[in-house]
Amino acid sequence: MLGMFDDDQRALERLGQQLRMARKKRGDRQSDAAARCRVSRETYRKMERGEPGVGVGIWVRAIGIYGDRNALAMLFPTSPFDEVS
Repeated sequence: MLGMFDDDQRALERLGQQLRMARKKRGDRQSDAAARCRVSRETYRKMERGEPGVGVGIWVRAIGIYGDRNALAMLFPTSPFDEVS
Protein backbone atom coordinates (compact mmCIF):
# COMPACT_ATOMS: atom_id res chain seq x y z
CA MET A 1 0.00 0.00 0.00
CA LEU A 2 1.18 3.52 -0.65
CA GLY A 3 0.25 4.87 2.78
CA MET A 4 -2.94 6.53 1.58
CA PHE A 5 -5.26 8.51 3.79
CA ASP A 6 -8.59 6.79 4.50
CA ASP A 7 -10.59 9.42 2.59
CA ASP A 8 -8.33 9.03 -0.43
CA GLN A 9 -8.68 5.25 -0.33
CA ARG A 10 -12.47 5.48 -0.12
CA ALA A 11 -12.53 7.89 -3.07
CA LEU A 12 -10.44 5.47 -5.13
CA GLU A 13 -12.74 2.59 -4.17
CA ARG A 14 -15.80 4.63 -5.23
CA LEU A 15 -14.13 5.42 -8.54
CA GLY A 16 -13.51 1.69 -9.04
CA GLN A 17 -17.14 0.90 -8.25
CA GLN A 18 -18.31 3.50 -10.76
CA LEU A 19 -16.00 2.03 -13.38
CA ARG A 20 -17.41 -1.44 -12.67
CA MET A 21 -20.99 -0.20 -13.01
CA ALA A 22 -20.22 1.59 -16.30
CA ARG A 23 -18.52 -1.55 -17.67
CA LYS A 24 -21.45 -3.76 -16.72
CA LYS A 25 -23.96 -1.28 -18.14
CA ARG A 26 -22.12 -1.53 -21.45
CA GLY A 27 -22.20 -5.34 -21.20
CA ASP A 28 -18.42 -5.79 -21.16
CA ARG A 29 -16.57 -8.47 -19.27
CA GLN A 30 -13.43 -7.51 -17.35
CA SER A 31 -11.35 -9.07 -20.10
CA ASP A 32 -13.13 -6.86 -22.67
CA ALA A 33 -12.49 -3.76 -20.59
CA ALA A 34 -8.84 -4.68 -20.09
CA ALA A 35 -8.39 -5.08 -23.83
CA ARG A 36 -10.11 -1.74 -24.53
CA CYS A 37 -7.86 -0.02 -21.96
CA ARG A 38 -4.81 -1.87 -23.32
CA VAL A 39 -3.85 -3.30 -19.93
CA SER A 40 -3.72 -6.75 -18.39
CA ARG A 41 -6.86 -8.14 -16.81
CA GLU A 42 -5.13 -7.99 -13.42
CA THR A 43 -4.38 -4.27 -13.82
CA TYR A 44 -8.00 -3.66 -14.76
CA ARG A 45 -9.17 -5.68 -11.75
CA LYS A 46 -6.99 -3.48 -9.52
CA MET A 47 -8.78 -0.44 -10.90
CA GLU A 48 -12.21 -1.84 -10.07
CA ARG A 49 -11.02 -2.77 -6.57
CA GLY A 50 -9.74 0.75 -6.00
CA GLU A 51 -6.17 -0.28 -5.50
CA PRO A 52 -3.60 2.51 -5.73
CA GLY A 53 -0.72 2.31 -8.14
CA VAL A 54 -2.49 2.21 -11.49
CA GLY A 55 -1.12 4.98 -13.69
CA VAL A 56 -3.20 8.07 -14.24
CA GLY A 57 -2.85 7.65 -18.00
CA ILE A 58 -4.65 4.31 -17.78
CA TRP A 59 -7.42 5.91 -15.73
CA VAL A 60 -7.79 8.68 -18.32
CA ARG A 61 -8.10 6.03 -21.04
CA ALA A 62 -10.72 4.11 -19.02
CA ILE A 63 -12.67 7.29 -18.31
CA GLY A 64 -12.64 8.06 -22.03
CA ILE A 65 -14.06 4.62 -22.79
CA TYR A 66 -16.60 4.28 -19.99
CA GLY A 67 -17.22 7.85 -18.87
CA ASP A 68 -16.82 11.46 -19.87
CA ARG A 69 -13.22 12.48 -20.47
CA ASN A 70 -14.36 16.11 -20.74
CA ALA A 71 -15.43 15.98 -17.09
CA LEU A 72 -11.75 15.73 -16.11
CA ALA A 73 -11.41 19.45 -16.80
CA MET A 74 -13.75 20.04 -13.86
CA LEU A 75 -11.10 18.71 -11.48
CA PHE A 76 -9.01 21.84 -11.97
CA PRO A 77 -11.39 24.49 -13.31
CA THR A 78 -8.78 27.24 -13.19
CA SER A 79 -5.10 27.20 -13.89
CA PRO A 80 -2.73 27.94 -11.01
CA PHE A 81 -0.99 30.24 -13.48
CA ASP A 82 -4.11 32.44 -13.75
CA GLU A 83 -3.20 34.04 -10.41
CA VAL A 84 0.40 34.98 -11.16
CA SER A 85 1.21 38.24 -9.43
